[in-house]
Amino acid sequence: MHRRGEYVLVFAATVLLQAFLFDNLNLSPYLYPLIYVGFLLLLPTGMNHALLILCGFVTGVTVDFLSGTAGLHTIASTATAFIRPATINLTIGKDTANENVMPLPINVGRGKWLKYAALAVSIHCIIFFCFEAATTAFLWYTLLRAAGSALATFLLVWFAAVIYPVRGSH
Repeated sequence: MHRRGEYVLVFAATVLLQAFLFDNLNLSPYLYPLIYVGFLLLLPTGMNHALLILCGFVTGVTVDFLSGTAGLHTIASTATAFIRPATINLTIGKDTANENVMPLPINVGRGKWLKYAALAVSIHCIIFFCFEAATTAFLWYTLLRAAGSALATFLLVWFAAVIYPVRGSH
């Protein structure tokens, strides 16, 4: 994996922002940004699948520990890391998936990146809020929370991806 120091900084920034800023913002019950998923989205496209799942697990455990939640972030981030290669193949393409690039809009194209991020963030939020609810009694409410939070998360991740400083093509 190239640029390890940058990935450590992205990990620290997203996890700390989640734990100390976004977990403490009470915007609305329908808006709960899960910014740490941005770290998982920006990992190299050709990353070893086992290492990717481990990164998802560690990210979730860290956010759970700092947020005082009982495994919700771990479940969602591990699942997101697990399905990420399929999400990349479906939205960005298999050719890019094998190039081992940081999936930023400038590297993979804006349209492809928007599809990739929207799909991955939506899946992450649906998993998170379905496990948080732990019932189907209020399914519409749960899906509305997932949709609002996915939109808020997507916009924050998009902003971060657009301003991310890129050196070289990879």
